[in-house]
Amino acid sequence: MRKLIAQYSIGFIVLLLLVPGSASAESARALVESGNKAFSRDDFAAALENYEKAAESEPESAVVLFNRGDALYKQGKYDEALNIFEQAAAEARRKNDRKLEVQSLYNLGNSAYRGAEALGRENPEKAFEEYKRSSNYYQSALKLSPNLSEAAYNLEASRIAAKQIEELLRKKQEQARQQTEQKKDIAKELQHLQQEQQNAAEESGDLARSRQQGADNKGGQGAEQLAENQESITGRTGETGEKLERLSQGEKAELSEEMAREHVKRAIEKQLEAQKKLQQNKPNEAQEKQQEAALELQKALQQLEQGQDNGQEKDSPGQGQENLKAEAGQQEQQIPEKQTGQENGQVPPISAAAGKESPADIITEELENKKYRSVRGATGYKPVDKDW
Repeated sequence: MRKLIAQYSIGFIVLLLLVPGSASAESARALVESGNKAFSRDDFAAALENYEKAAESEPESAVVLFNRGDALYKQGKYDEALNIFEQAAAEARRKNDRKLEVQSLYNLGNSAYRGAEALGRENPEKAFEEYKRSSNYYQSALKLSPNLSEAAYNLEASRIAAKQIEELLRKKQEQARQQTEQKKDIAKELQHLQQEQQNAAEESGDLARSRQQGADNKGGQGAEQLAENQESITGRTGETGEKLERLSQGEKAELSEEMAREHVKRAIEKQLEAQKKLQQNKPNEAQEKQQEAALELQKALQQLEQGQDNGQEKDSPGQGQENLKAEAGQQEQQIPEKQTGQENGQVPPISAAAGKESPADIITEELENKKYRSVRGATGYKPVDKDW
């Protein structure tokens, strides 16, 4: 039977436990009960408002903090939820409430995981760090509750997601490396073309001066030969321009690349004009256009080199990834078999990620699944039927 990833449920909603007899406690209890009712109606904004009012009189209540975190999570405010769940875990630890500490750590893992999903491909470096953070929270929950199978399954899903991001980063780094090499090759071509174009301009100038002086060209090339040479330079400039155009159409094209391409286009226009002038046996006019073409090629080269100087390849995940792999490897042997029952205070059964499923199935598949929440009252935890 196909299993689903645990990321689709946060797992808990609890009622506030207060010491009877305190006026502020009774007021906070009523506010939390109102918040829980709003939460059950999926009115998470109203629930959060009631929880925050309760926090004014009971600011150190781990239960109130936990409920606030739940409401923030359900509104997609994962960063804020992380902050509140951290406080809830700390308060639960201080009060030696291991069950609530485990629940807080588990929900911290879910919040970090969801935050990583939201970052997606727009910021893969940050997403990788959030998946790593999520894994750490799940591992902390498992240390306190080794039989918490849902945290183990979510840990596996987080590791798979981090692996996907790692592969994406590597591909981007390889693309960046290839683009850098392409830029270097194009820069070399532009440098050679600029020099050839300048030499061609000087030869046209020599031909023009020899005619003005009424002397022989002394073995120099005639206009027809110069036109053929210019045609060759123009053709190779066009090929380099095509390479530059493909480069500037990449996913992260730089402005300097586009500007270099424009200068190459202008150089080709000048080259064609020079070639036409030579075919018309007007070397003096051809020289002017050739010099202009050489200048445009020089500008293109400068733009491309400027882009190389300013561009920096992003760092690889590096040590952070190695640490995550090491942690995941240690944890692999700790992942328990999925329990069919539920211990008192344990995370209610929720959908879990199957290790044999593909990453795409685990990360993207959305199916309806019955979720459970525990409601903490004076008599302990009891399940509340609710579709999440």
